[in-house]
Amino acid sequence: MLDRTDRRTTVEDAPAAGKELPPRRRLPRAVAQVALMALVLAGAWVAMERLAASRVERTPRSFTPAVYTVDMTTVERADNRPVIRLYGQVTAGRTVDLRAAVGGDVVEIHPDLAAGRPVEKGAVLVRIDPFAYEGALVEARANLASVEGAIAEIDARLASEREQLEAVTEQLQFAQADLDRALALSRSGTLTAQEVDTRRLVLSQRQQAASQARNNIRIAEAQRAQQEANAERLGWKVREAERKLEQTAVIAPFDGIVAEEQVETGGSVSANEVVASIYDDRALEVQFTLTNAQYGRMATDADPLVGRKAELTWTVGGTDYVWPAVIDRTGARVTAERGGVEVHARIGEAQNPVRLRPGAFVALTVPDRNWPDTIRLPETAVRGSDHVFAVVDGELARRDIRLIAWDGEDAIIDGDLADGERVLVTRLTEASDGVKVREPSGAMPAAAAENPASADAAPADPASPDPAQ
Repeated sequence: MLDRTDRRTTVEDAPAAGKELPPRRRLPRAVAQVALMALVLAGAWVAMERLAASRVERTPRSFTPAVYTVDMTTVERADNRPVIRLYGQVTAGRTVDLRAAVGGDVVEIHPDLAAGRPVEKGAVLVRIDPFAYEGALVEARANLASVEGAIAEIDARLASEREQLEAVTEQLQFAQADLDRALALSRSGTLTAQEVDTRRLVLSQRQQAASQARNNIRIAEAQRAQQEANAERLGWKVREAERKLEQTAVIAPFDGIVAEEQVETGGSVSANEVVASIYDDRALEVQFTLTNAQYGRMATDADPLVGRKAELTWTVGGTDYVWPAVIDRTGARVTAERGGVEVHARIGEAQNPVRLRPGAFVALTVPDRNWPDTIRLPETAVRGSDHVFAVVDGELARRDIRLIAWDGEDAIIDGDLADGERVLVTRLTEASDGVKVREPSGAMPAAAAENPASADAAPADPASPDPAQ
């Protein structure tokens, strides 16, 4: 059931549902709608004009370039010698394999004959049973004594033969004089021919006796020469036996460290068998390799490579221990497998709590070639390996350089840079000619001092531009 309001609406709208409004009623409605739209637009325009007229006029700011706070360094020309960092291995410069010169049973071993233990020079490390060698020495000495006795006997016979020769020679002279007198008397008729012949017979006998004595002397001298040769041979036998007896003891030739031992008490060794190895721990060397380029630089330097001082570091237990070293010699040939030249350096003494051992892998620092009248700069100052930026009146200016060598975190360079010039060190991405910079200390460059506003606009962060930009 409809209430009163609903019924009125239904009755009033009934004619509209049946037909459209007449033209006289539609025209005023359209005019009213257009007028309303115009009124809204006019009001909006008036409001916008009033807002625009009420705004505050602002003075435009002038553009100021960014000034970067950077680190700089001063150029100083001097003689620079970079240091090469290498790696090498410690070797024993003096090592010997102790061999048994004679064979036999081992009867004694030094108590310190064990790998890693020190031994003193002259210590008997191994002793071989000397019984057979003592017997050989006794026999050789007996043979030599026998020959020396024979020589003494021949010397006595020679002395007797010489005395006999002297007596026979004297009798020969008497017989010759007696014959001469007999011949003189026989010419005068005092002696007969038979008496003269008798004297000739006596002279002949004396001559035969003298000749026999001389022959006996020659024979004795020849026999003595034979015995002397035999005595010399037997003397060598005695020395050989004495030496073999001494060689039954294997003795340490110098103070060193036992590297290896290969014998036990009660065992048997043969001649020329290695029984132990020792090395001199005071004659250690470090062996390392220089590249062809490094060797070429050092070999042509005024300071010779041999005799150049170096320094090696051995890291043990997290601690670095340092020893001095001196380059002693270079290898005989280029090591193709390592691509360079092998170098040996003698290791000096150092007061370290640890003892350096052969086979240790160590780090070395070796002075490179000296480069006179060059510049040393931090590596961050070099850009592209061919230029740096100098600071001139607070602005960057490119300088072309030649990179010579690296020395750790420094670069050795040469180029169009003068002493006292300031060079940019900070890694500035915007670095180029004309970029304004200043130092962190607050000292303004000349260009920034003329424009204080630009100095105030400098960013606190060296790598950040001015926010006004």
